Amino acid sequence: MTKNLFEKFFLGAGRIPRATLIWRLVILALLCAAFGALALNLGGDWWADLFAAIFVWSSCALCVQRLHDVGRTGYAMLYFIIPVLGPLWLLTQLLKRSVEGTNRFGDNPTSRSGYLTVNISL
Repeated sequence: MTKNLFEKFFLGAGRIPRATLIWRLVILALLCAAFGALALNLGGDWWADLFAAIFVWSSCALCVQRLHDVGRTGYAMLYFIIPVLGPLWLLTQLLKRSVEGTNRFGDNPTSRSGYLTVNISL
């Protein structure tokens, strides 16, 4: 089942690998910066703040998906509020390897089981 674009960027359900997290954050940052600058010139501070809020919400949702991939809940994002050690711990969790197989948050997005299966029966 494929997710639509809204679910991929704004909801914290499911799992994503490290590379997907990085690419989605880069794309999100570029889009929000471009549209935020445009909104600042055309509509003022309020519209630019809206794009900043969209970036913060989406990046948190992507980080929650990544935490799900390493077997942690989204509540682990709350460690970010602990000065110095909290953000460092969170960064190490986001950069860890994925949990092998299926966990309570879904299937491993990087598993390749059965992708080279060939049916040779006639």
